[in-house]
Amino acid sequence: MSVDYDCLIKQKLTGMASYIEELTPYLQVPVKRYLEDSGRRRIVERLAQVIIESAIDINGLLIERAGNVPPATAYCSFDSVSELGAIDDQLTARFHRYVGLRSRIVHDYDVLDSKIVYYSAKRLLDDAKQYIGSAYAHLSAF
Repeated sequence: MSVDYDCLIKQKLTGMASYIEELTPYLQVPVKRYLEDSGRRRIVERLAQVIIESAIDINGLLIERAGNVPPATAYCSFDSVSELGAIDDQLTARFHRYVGLRSRIVHDYDVLDSKIVYYSAKRLLDDAKQYIGSAYAHLSAF
């Protein structure tokens, strides 16, 4: 049975876009209000984590689609996808930082700097949209 990578990738990209849409309103408040609202912070942290993990999953599918073995780390998966020409070097570098953010959210939950999460999540919105556009462009090129 063969895997329909294009279909799986498009499903993941659609899911990622919906997470971006869901996250957006939670970041449309001043940082002061964000910092005072623990519920909002938890929602932002979780949605940022899921967006980053979606990109990591998509990386694996893009790499497998190209006939390659996915790298052992999430960080390296962005390098591999960049080598395929699916995303540019600048976006790769920004997602390297998001992988670090994701790790802090998952493993160091009690020591998160909420202000850093807020500003990183705000940047993630645009970068994730760019990632989606680049991935779709890559799919349509082949």
